[in-house]
Parts: sequence; C-alpha cells; structure tokens
Amino acid sequence: MTDKPTFPDTFNMASYFVDSNIEAGRGSKTAIRFEGKSITYQQVFENVNRAGNGLLNLGLQAEQRVLVCLQDRPEFAYAWFGALKAGGVATQINPQLPKEDYAYYLNYTKAPIAIVDAAALAEFEPAIKNARHLREVVVVGGEEGTRSKWTAWEDWIQKWSPEMQAAPTSKDDPAVWLFTSGTTGQSKGAVHTHAHFAFNTEVYAKRFIGMKESDITIAGPRLFFGYATGTNLMFPFAVGATTVLFRDRPLPPKLFELIEREKCTVFTSVPTLINNFLQTPLAERKSLKSLRFMWSAGEALPRDLHERWEREYGVPIVDGIGSAESFHIYISNRPKGPLGDADIRPGSLGKIVPGYEMKLLDDAGQPVKPGDVGTLWVGGDSVALNYHAAYEKSKEHLRGGWAVSGDKFRCDEQGYWWYEGRGDDLLKVGGIYVSPLEVENCLMQHAAVKECCVIGRDDEAGLCKPLAIVVPKQGTGDAKLAEELIAWCKDKLARYKAPRWVQFRTEALPRNDRDKIDRKKLRAEDQTRSK
Repeated sequence: MTDKPTFPDTFNMASYFVDSNIEAGRGSKTAIRFEGKSITYQQVFENVNRAGNGLLNLGLQAEQRVLVCLQDRPEFAYAWFGALKAGGVATQINPQLPKEDYAYYLNYTKAPIAIVDAAALAEFEPAIKNARHLREVVVVGGEEGTRSKWTAWEDWIQKWSPEMQAAPTSKDDPAVWLFTSGTTGQSKGAVHTHAHFAFNTEVYAKRFIGMKESDITIAGPRLFFGYATGTNLMFPFAVGATTVLFRDRPLPPKLFELIEREKCTVFTSVPTLINNFLQTPLAERKSLKSLRFMWSAGEALPRDLHERWEREYGVPIVDGIGSAESFHIYISNRPKGPLGDADIRPGSLGKIVPGYEMKLLDDAGQPVKPGDVGTLWVGGDSVALNYHAAYEKSKEHLRGGWAVSGDKFRCDEQGYWWYEGRGDDLLKVGGIYVSPLEVENCLMQHAAVKECCVIGRDDEAGLCKPLAIVVPKQGTGDAKLAEELIAWCKDKLARYKAPRWVQFRTEALPRNDRDKIDRKKLRAEDQTRSK
C-alpha cells in the first residue's frame, strides 16, 4: 500500500477524534443523540476537556489506567476521551458484571480512578474493598442516596475548565487496553497505542467502508466492546457523523424504534441480534429503510442467516472479522463506497482490508495451499504491543508486528476469506479437522432449529465425535427430531462431519459478555454430565 497513513511523533488520539471536529468547523453539528436530546461537537469537546482536567486534579499520572464502567451514554465518550487527552490509558469494561469480575479488573489494571455507572454500583462496591490501587470513584447517574460515598459526576464535571491542551503523548505511547473475550481463562488487556486506532480508522472506516459525515450510527453491541467503541464512537467522530446512544437493553423493539425515529444509516449488529430481528413478528416490525448497511462481527454469521436477513429486510450486511489484538476489522465485505460497487459474499468474511497483510500457515509453520485451512497471521499498524502481565501469552500470539490468534481460515482463489473456527474449537474426527461452524451452519438451515452449538465429545472408544447442542424453535426435542437432524447433516455434509449425538435444551445457549456462545461452558457442562 503506497499511501499507508502515517502520524506525527507527537500524537494524541483524543485530538484526532474530538478536537479535529472543532478545527473543521463542526462545533455546532450534532455529535450524539441520547434519549431525545442532541449534543453538539462543541459540547462534547468541552466535556472531554472538563473530564480530562478533572482526572488530572484527582492525581492521574501519565499512562495510569482509568477504568471506565459505564452504560452507553454521553459520559462514556467524555470519560474515555478525557482520560486519553490527559495522557492516561483508558480501559473499558462491561457495566453488568458480577462483583468477582470487577475485583479482578480493578487489581489487574491497577487503576487509581474508576468512573462507574450508578446502575453497576450494587456489584461494583463490594469489589472495592480489596482493590489495592483504587483511590477515587466517580459515579455517573443514580439517586443521591446511592452514591453518597463517592464523587458525583454531575457536580464534579462542572468544576473544571472546558479548555485543555492535549497531553503531548507519542503516537507509540500506550493509550487503550482492549480486553480479550476470555475463552481460555480470565481476560487480558491487549495494549494499544494512540496511533493504532487512527490507523484502522483511516484504512478501514474511511477508505474501505466509506463512513460519511452525513451518517447516523447506532449499535446493538455496547460501547465497552471494542467492536462498538470503533463503529459507534470512534468511526462517526472521525468523520463528523452522529452517533445514537441508549442505555436500554439492545433488543429489536428498542432498535426498531430508534432506527426509524433517528433515521439511522449505519447499524452495528451481531449474528445473535440478527436472528432476534428475524424472529420478530411482522406486526411488531418497523421500517429499516434509512439504513444503507449493517455491520456484523463478533461471531460467525451463518450463510443461511445472512440470506434470510437480505430476503426479509433488504439491508446489506457487511460481515467482517477483527480482534482485540488488532483493535478492529481487517478482513471484510464492503458496501458501495470509495472502492466502487458493494462486494458482499454471504458466508464469507470478504477480502483483506488494504493496509493489512495476512498469511495462512499450517501446524509446521509452512504456508498452506489455496483453499486449505490454516492458522491466520495478521500484520498491520494496529496490532497490539503485548498483553499486560502475560508474557507467555504475548510470546505465543503477538510476534513482531503479527497477531497470531489460533483462528482457522481458508482463502479461496478469488481472494475471499472463510472462517473455520478457533483452533481450539476445531474437532479432529477420524484424523481430519472438522469445523463446528460448518456443522452449525448446516443445522441452522433446518426449519426446527432456533440456535445450536457443536462441540467435541469422546465416544466409547475415546475418539472425538461431534455433539450438537440444539435449542428447537418449538417443543423440547425428541429422538425422532435428533435422528432427522443427523440425517439432514449427513445428506448435506461429508458423513463424518455429521453429529454423532444431538442434545436438546429449551433455554437459550449460554453466552459470554461479548454475546458469543460460550463453548467453554458448554464443554464443561457436557464433561460434568458424562461423568
């Protein structure tokens, strides 16, 4: 890529995403729509400065972490960018965690300051007791009685000047920790610099996707998730667009209402939410005609789900894949935009985003043949420096500018990439790798299946065979349906890929805080049941 974006040595990403809008004359333009109110870029700029000045007054030192635990509300933007502008490191976490998780994050990040949503206090307060490094808690929202021990954001923010010079950080200074999904233990913070976020924004959001100043964005995934921090905060701010924020649960009725009322043009979603939209009765649906495209990421999007969405709603789905290690998406389908007509292939993740490079290697570290499955290596100027306090994990997955996740992919002769699952999720059946996603996609095409997950289970000979855990659309499932589903897969897949067993459950499949199916938990449950 000959025009790869570069950034000056002295570079603060808060200036890139926030101050630039004032410099461009967009101070009076709406930056955020929240609960019926419009907040301009000038107001965002001033509140970011107030938050930054306030954090410095609380004693924040360069590169110290600020733990942001907030719902999707304007204060998230003020606190997050304020920490960065002050020279701190922003770390955002889910405001719906149990106290044990909060205790872990407080001690892992060593954050001296936490900015916490009043809605999270019931679980957050017990975790403070053993937080060795925490000095200050600023509480956003809530009634006076629920926050009396702590500093109230609404009073605190007004004390500080709306003017502030950005800390003279280096483009290579740590800026944000993005937490991994924690599929193999507790989440770790992937350490990113100020330039990482601007790089992906330039090559992906602006050049590949074509984000516009006229866009109005909205997201189902919450802002603590790096995927949504990008698509519903950084990307719109980078082009002077408008983001719609809301605190309610991101369910179809609320999203239908807001998309129609706010005339949203870009919607950030995940496959689970897409499926929920498709399950919504026709009488309860509202218009999505304002949307020019919808993002999907976070988990694999089955081809059948993609095609059903396009038939029923007609909104293009831009499916892609990114990671905490690379900040955001590096392989993607694309809507109509700077690179020409839309290039969307249901079932695939699309093509490499220019500015990144990929290689697929086998278990011996050698390149695989076109069409074969290999381990993906991602190179680009947004790859994390390391995982904090995880040297061995850093050595394994972050190798000299390359991120090696262990995820398995294949690339066809036309340059389209296909996700085959995490390396630790693949099943080796009869000596041949089987992708659970391929089997799940097949099962999801059956009319009786609402959702499913395929994991490995040893048979009586100790050999791994696929087990399908299925939530039926109706009823509880029985032996007849199990036989039908197995036969269905044998008819459409190589026979060894078909489930050996089908296990039914009526409750929804467990999910982690990124709303991905929790395979680890399902495997543990099955192992316990099998003993």
